[in-house]
Amino acid sequence: MAFRSEADVVAWVGTQDLDIGATVPFETLGKLSRRWYAGRLSDHWRPFSARKKQDFFREVGLQGPFWEVHQA
Repeated sequence: MAFRSEADVVAWVGTQDLDIGATVPFETLGKLSRRWYAGRLSDHWRPFSARKKQDFFREVGLQGPFWEVHQA
């Protein structure tokens, strides 16, 4: 979901039975999506490994327990 501010997130979550989890600025989301979806339309594209996904998060500054990728 997209919100204008963290205050808007807090207000919306207050009307739901949810935890906030993590918020991500649009700039960071843009950086992540360019890495995450790069080459996705190529016939040679293959899913990324858990390690590569973790690298993507770290490269854009998303770190901490919420962003830990676990092997399936």
